[in-house]
Amino acid sequence: MSRLRIGLLTNPSAAHGAAQRTGRQVAHLLRIAGISVVELTASSAAVARARAMEIRETLTALVVVGGDGTVALGAQIVANTAVRLGVVPAGSGNDFARALGLDETDVEASVRNLLHALSRPVVTIDAIELRADVEDGHPAGAPSIAVGNVSLGFDALVNARANSSRLSPRLRYTGAVMRELASFRPYPYWIEVDGGPREEIDASLVTLCSTGIFGGGMRLVPDARVDDGLLDLAVVSGLGRGGLVRFFPRVFRGTHTDLSVFSVRQVREIRLGLREPMLLRAFADGEPRSQLPVRARVLPGAVRILADLSHMDGRE
Repeated sequence: MSRLRIGLLTNPSAAHGAAQRTGRQVAHLLRIAGISVVELTASSAAVARARAMEIRETLTALVVVGGDGTVALGAQIVANTAVRLGVVPAGSGNDFARALGLDETDVEASVRNLLHALSRPVVTIDAIELRADVEDGHPAGAPSIAVGNVSLGFDALVNARANSSRLSPRLRYTGAVMRELASFRPYPYWIEVDGGPREEIDASLVTLCSTGIFGGGMRLVPDARVDDGLLDLAVVSGLGRGGLVRFFPRVFRGTHTDLSVFSVRQVREIRLGLREPMLLRAFADGEPRSQLPVRARVLPGAVRILADLSHMDGRE
């Protein structure tokens, strides 16, 4: 019998409930392989997290079954510990899984890959720490962790609307774009990058990326890497409603990166807020987080991931 002990956390509502069946299959396959499995699934993320935190130090790995939000929950639990994070994609969008080249359709293949990764040297990826920020410099509330992207503009509004849709991932995002465009105008931001001077920008879309993939397959920053110790700050400015309608289809095709309205710069930390008294909530890995202003920074190599990253950037 293996001495490996794995916590299994399934999102019972992911993929409209289908993830529960996937979670049961994963548990069965792991036990067949001689792994000790500790079931951590609960009716809420808070309860599941509390259960996992109680036994975290006894685990070899934590395997999450669900979508991007479930992956973020798992990362929050294991960040900066020796516990490795395994992902079996079973959500609606699965953008994080897509970025890492994880199989979204074959559960048996996913479990085989997890078992193989457990026998290989440790692989780490970066995380994004996000917290509310106030003007007097005193952070408010505990930080949260993301591993994909933080949406801070029009993309956040679309994310909020798409979360309530029952359409397929790509259709729900496209539909949400069209609904939000009816009343949208660019936001007036202030931003401080890596402790530098405050800048003022008017932008439609502001996204802080580790994977650069969101919205059911949009590759906003195709060259983003999850293990380089840096984040990519993607900004779209100078576009009205009509321009945004034409912009988003190009993101699916990857033909937007040469547009003058699109810019990317690598950063380690940002503070960002609005110059006018408006409300805008950040979204990270598909889930609502703090209202602006916020502070975000990269946590290099914070998560030990059960995945093979050799496919990225042609690495062998």
